[in-house]
Amino acid sequence: MRNIVGQPGMRGPLILILGLLSGGLASASVNRRTPVVTAVEQALPGVVNIGTERLVQVQYADPLQRFRGDLFDQFFRDFYAQHMPPQYQLSHSLGSGVIIDPLGYILTNFHVIERASRIQVKLADAQTYAAAFLAGDPLNDLALIKIEPRAPLQAIAFARDDDTLLGETVIALGNPFGLEQTVTVGVLSAKNREARYDGKVLYTDILQTDAAVNPGSSGGPLLNLDAELIGINVAIYQAAQSIGFALPVKRARELVGRWLSPRLLKKQWLGFEVEPQAGALRVVQVAQDLTPRGEAPAEGDVVLALNRQPVATLFDYHRALLPLATGQVVRLTLRRGTETRELAARMRPLPRPDGAKLALELLGLTLQPLGEVSRTPALQGRPGLAITAAAENRAAYKAGVRPGLLLARINNVDVTTLDDVGVVLENIRRGAPVNLVVVSLREQSGMLISQSAAVTLPAGD
Repeated sequence: MRNIVGQPGMRGPLILILGLLSGGLASASVNRRTPVVTAVEQALPGVVNIGTERLVQVQYADPLQRFRGDLFDQFFRDFYAQHMPPQYQLSHSLGSGVIIDPLGYILTNFHVIERASRIQVKLADAQTYAAAFLAGDPLNDLALIKIEPRAPLQAIAFARDDDTLLGETVIALGNPFGLEQTVTVGVLSAKNREARYDGKVLYTDILQTDAAVNPGSSGGPLLNLDAELIGINVAIYQAAQSIGFALPVKRARELVGRWLSPRLLKKQWLGFEVEPQAGALRVVQVAQDLTPRGEAPAEGDVVLALNRQPVATLFDYHRALLPLATGQVVRLTLRRGTETRELAARMRPLPRPDGAKLALELLGLTLQPLGEVSRTPALQGRPGLAITAAAENRAAYKAGVRPGLLLARINNVDVTTLDDVGVVLENIRRGAPVNLVVVSLREQSGMLISQSAAVTLPAGD
């Protein structure tokens, strides 16, 4: 084979070849910024590291148990363990979370923060904050926590509920084994999957991916190439490789949409509530004092936008209201029948719940302050409300709650006034269990004898 480099007439072609090679290398360098790289850069500031502390009770054990007989071992457990004060130690765990609002609202798995006595959140820029638990759902394994950031945070956008494609590239972000800001890439392997453990169904309607998901990644986001959240990473198959699961964004959006209600978080509202009905946000529970009525929303109106920003879900609606303070005005775009109109509404403090009305509706009990029914000095100032009537067809009466008894506690909260009752019962849904402590008082030989009993009944039954 001849060496053609030094031959006459070959200088032009050689320069051309070298130029093509040089251009090819430059192009290859530019192409390193793939859609995955772009999506990670956009989403990573919205991923947090969550550390928790839990107080775990230490179980007593006899270090010489294997050298003794069964009778002595039983004696040790029954006697010494009962007479020694319980000991506790701190247990630490790590997980991940997703910033869903610039104000510091973070979504994670319920099992990540379950029974935590302390929750710490570390942002992508290494800032660390204490977090407060706001709401959780153990069945769906989702929880909402809140930090108070010094500046607005970068939130991750939610994908549409139905916007997933089998085989599309997906990205899992999280902190597996405490390794912060870990990125793994795979494909969406399956939808509507069911996850089981020991024969029990743990999750249904979930996403399956082959992107690596390991302990510590729980609560982190599963993203599409548009850097949108399509799921919350939740579990892996320990016996298999490249099989991970994520809770779909649809489930997260529905739960968080209710949890972010200003009514629950800030005790304020616009004078009405909205509910998703037939694919639209419809006005419900309009306050009677919204005047004039012709310029106020009416039940059944469809909310289209807030301050001319479209809101299609309860999540969008409540998140748009969260930054507003009491007294601020918002422009509503509503549809009533075929007509579209704009109205102004003002954020207002939530009216104080009517404790007497809620007690009658949910418990079937008529309550009065003790001072109104008794002038016995020993009763003044003690927790409790007098039960003056009990509906005979309701669960409380059937459980033995009668007029003449005192209602001392509801769901582990002492109640002394009807306002106390209203606060406790305000957010209890019909059918939910309610725990009551009722007290019987009688005088004997100048002494006041008190007996109490606990009753659990379904609200509204």
